Amino acid sequence: MSAEDELKQRARQIREMLLHSRLKEALELMQVQMGGVQDWSVTSRYEDMERSYRYMLQYFANGSPDEHRSEVYRQLIRRAILLNDDILQARLQQTSMLLYYQHLRSRLSRNDTLESLQKSLESYSELGGAEQHERTLTILFDLIWTSGLWTSEFGSQMAILTESGLVLSDDAAFAVSAVTMSLLERFDPAKMLFLCREAQNVVIQVSVRALTGLAVTMVRYTDILPHFPEIRAAISVLSDDAAVRERMLKVQMALLLCRETKEIDRRMREEIIPTMLSNPKLGDLMASDMERDDVNPDWLEWAEKSEVKDKLMQMTELQMEGADVYMSTFSNLKSYPFFREPCNWFRVFSMDQPDVKSCVSGSLAKVMLSGNVFCNSDKYSFALTFSQIPQQQRDMILGQMGEQIDQELSDLKESPAAPQLQETFCARQYAQDLYRFFNLFSRRHEFHNPFSDNLNMLSDNVLSVLLESEESSQTIASWLLKKNYFAEAAQAFRLVESADYRYYQQLGYALQRDHKYADALDSYKRADILQSDNVWTLRHMAQCCRMLQQPGQALELLLQAEKSDADNLSLQILIGDCLVDMKRYDEALTRFFKVDYLKPDYSKAWRAIAWCAFLAERYDKSAEYYDRLLGVSPTGLDCLNAAHVRWVTGNVTLAVELYSRSMEMLGRDSFMDEFAKDRPLLVSKGISESDIPLMLDSI
Repeated sequence: MSAEDELKQRARQIREMLLHSRLKEALELMQVQMGGVQDWSVTSRYEDMERSYRYMLQYFANGSPDEHRSEVYRQLIRRAILLNDDILQARLQQTSMLLYYQHLRSRLSRNDTLESLQKSLESYSELGGAEQHERTLTILFDLIWTSGLWTSEFGSQMAILTESGLVLSDDAAFAVSAVTMSLLERFDPAKMLFLCREAQNVVIQVSVRALTGLAVTMVRYTDILPHFPEIRAAISVLSDDAAVRERMLKVQMALLLCRETKEIDRRMREEIIPTMLSNPKLGDLMASDMERDDVNPDWLEWAEKSEVKDKLMQMTELQMEGADVYMSTFSNLKSYPFFREPCNWFRVFSMDQPDVKSCVSGSLAKVMLSGNVFCNSDKYSFALTFSQIPQQQRDMILGQMGEQIDQELSDLKESPAAPQLQETFCARQYAQDLYRFFNLFSRRHEFHNPFSDNLNMLSDNVLSVLLESEESSQTIASWLLKKNYFAEAAQAFRLVESADYRYYQQLGYALQRDHKYADALDSYKRADILQSDNVWTLRHMAQCCRMLQQPGQALELLLQAEKSDADNLSLQILIGDCLVDMKRYDEALTRFFKVDYLKPDYSKAWRAIAWCAFLAERYDKSAEYYDRLLGVSPTGLDCLNAAHVRWVTGNVTLAVELYSRSMEMLGRDSFMDEFAKDRPLLVSKGISESDIPLMLDSI
């Protein structure tokens, strides 16, 4: 273990001691950690705290009454938590080669102040001041990012800067991002309170970035927040602001969408894009009607293929959901020198940014700035890449994209929900900007990735108070359910108070898929009270009863559902399954044969008949239906069960062949597990225990 890793590990140990009220041990370990610290403010704070606690222990040992003792102890824990971070930073800032400490040392070598930087930002002029403005923003980011614990004066000055009418709103938003990055490096209650304040900023972009900053940092410090009640109090004040609550929901949904980005990126790279590129003439399919005469019919036939249409539809659906479908496209376009500076990943896109202005003509401004398709980081990637494209191709791309974004702007302006849509786009773009930094930045491994945390704020998070309205909880719960996060969906649904039967159906389904069958059944029963004889509810109640080993109750529910939907073949299969559970095999077969009669070539019915006939010892009928299955597209379990039938009826040779086929399809471990489950059944059907090892060795 390196010396740096040892320091970090010791800091974590100190923190754990403090959180478990082991203050004396923590202070002793802090003294070890402080070896070599030359910052007098850090050493004096430690000495003062150690002395205060020593006196406190003396008074306690002498039996001296002190009604404020518990509060003093709480304050000592709080101070020690903050000092622990200061000690670690003081030890690392001298020699650490982490990017953060390189920037910290660089910042300490200068004499920049927040006031001077604010004056520079306020005096910015588009005419000739872009380079200076760029330098000022870079210095500002480093000043904020590497700042230690804020004094009340520094916090006030930051609020003045971000709320100054003379500072560009884009610059204010950029500063808020720097605060978030600083908080991810180390905890500071003053920075948290600053973000709470800026969450109510009148500028949407500033407010969204502040709320997002709170979301990605709160979860990191869940364990220590109880020691800083002023933060919870500030969040409580925010909960009284309806606009903030609505905006927080948009931020939450944008962050939840990022959960899907990794899988979408994989699908885009491995499935969707390769399929769409499998014919290089796809672009011709998008030609105008006037040009369609030149389109090769083979291309149209290719586009109509189900696989291609399916991939195109998948991409369209993902875009409509607000999913990040461009990660795979732009992930390879982050190698420009521009992206070597961490601050540049958080800039709001501007055509006046020198790296952009030097390589792209102003004709691109409308396309790049007006659209909501790309996040800021990707806009910079696009602009920097655009400079390398020949002029003729640039004009063509501009023409096509210009029409698309003109339509987008027109639709947005005509929409009565335009302001809310703009907030949604802003939240999505910023979440994507953050996601790209923490997953694509060349030195990303030096940073804690907040997207590895659970950013569902309804899950044990101080910010949940901003999302506990029925609308917010329902929106989040529905998304979680759709994306198969069943445990979290159930938790979110439980925050909703509703008299709608569909609410209890959804809650029940989430609980059922989370294997909480008894709780799911209770929820379904409530849904049934609110709307009786709902076939969907009755079916799922029956499924839960089966899992709870209550086949009789399950059968009653399914028979009740059958009265309303007698022709539902799936329902007939379920009834048959319940009868099998109850060992009423002849009745079950009657149900399965009915399905087979009404829907020939239905493999699910064949499978049910084959297995039920085997259990009923109607081996000829079982073999007949397994032969049907084996003649189409059998599963590994079909081969296993067909082998059981052949073995029980004495055809050992065919049984060995089918068992071998099953093992090949399932894999050895899965095959052995499934075989072990059926072993008692085989013995009950006359197979000798002593023959079973021989059969397994023969496969």
